Order: sequence, then structure tokens, then C-alpha cells
Amino acid sequence: MYRPPAFAEDDPSRILALIRDNPFGILVTTQGELQASHIPFVVSEQPGGFLLQGHLAAANPQCAALDGGEALAVFSGPHAYISPSWYTTGPAVPTWNYAAVHVTGRLALLTDADAVAAMLRAIGAHDPGFDLDALPDRYRAGMVAGIRAFTLVPERVEGKWKMSQNRPEADRRAVSAVLRASADPLAGEVARLVEATVPAAPENR
Repeated sequence: MYRPPAFAEDDPSRILALIRDNPFGILVTTQGELQASHIPFVVSEQPGGFLLQGHLAAANPQCAALDGGEALAVFSGPHAYISPSWYTTGPAVPTWNYAAVHVTGRLALLTDADAVAAMLRAIGAHDPGFDLDALPDRYRAGMVAGIRAFTLVPERVEGKWKMSQNRPEADRRAVSAVLRASADPLAGEVARLVEATVPAAPENR
């Protein structure tokens, strides 16, 4: 990931929060050929970091990379178009503000039945209407047989919060104001992140 110093984000708590809030990511591998799958991930904190888990359909040819292959997991956070017409200074060009995390590491097959079930329960936790354990045993066994679960142990984690940090403070305040006025909820999230880069106004004492 191209990370100019102004946009680099290395705070583990912010990186972990972005993955948890945006768990539907992209798994990229290069074993044999370049392949990518859009899948939900489960993230769990570990001593000194975190672990990613997920699964692919057993028929997915990318499964060949799950036993020791190198992988990149990509997570995208809030994003919004930024017009140069919003700035108080110029000239300038259009751009896009966004937050993203790249996790690179090695894949390992997850074969323990209890661990696979726990991973599937975690993915389905957002849906109170679905209970994995309420499925008929035969159906559940067939479902599990039709997937290949994996873990990804991070070796490199890169965060990028591109939130107009390269613009003067007045421009950032102007960008935030326009985004706040938008009906797009993502724009509101980006506005909040832009505002986090602006120094707080001094208190009157």
C-alpha cells in the first residue's frame, strides 16, 4: 500500500476497529495465479496482535493457497469524494478520502470441527434469526463439508487514513462541513475522521 507519512495509520486499536466494523473484505493470493475472493472475515485479538479467520467454497480454486500460501486481506472503511471547490485555498484537484487496512501473512487450513463451528457462529452473530446449531445435523455437516476454512496470521499490517491531512486546517474544516451536510451516511463518517485531524479550538479561560 502506498502510504505517504501524512496518511499512515499504525494505531492497533483503530486498525482493529476498522476491520471489525468492515469485516467483508477481499482475500488475495498469488499461488499459481493471481486470485481474489470477496468474503466475510472474523477477527480475534491475540497476544501482541490479532488473527483473521474465514472460509471459501470448497469448489473455489483459490483453496489451493489455503495450506501455507501467502495472502493479502484488504479491508475498506468509510470513503467519500472530495471536490476542490470545497477548499478555501487553491488551485487543487479532485480526490477521494478513505480509510483502509491491508493485512499480509500466511494462510493455514482450519480443520478442527469446533474451531470451524465457532468461526461460522461468529460470522452469523449479526443475524439473531439464524442459529447454526438449530440446523439438522445432516444439513449442517453437508454445509461444513462444502467449505474450506482458514486462518491468516498477520506478518505485516498497514493502515491508511487519507483524510485531507495534507491540506491546510481551513480546508479540512471546509471539507468536513460539506460532508456533514450530505445525506450519505458514509460522508458523515468521513467528516468525523477529517475532524479528528483538526486541532481542537482552545478553550476561553
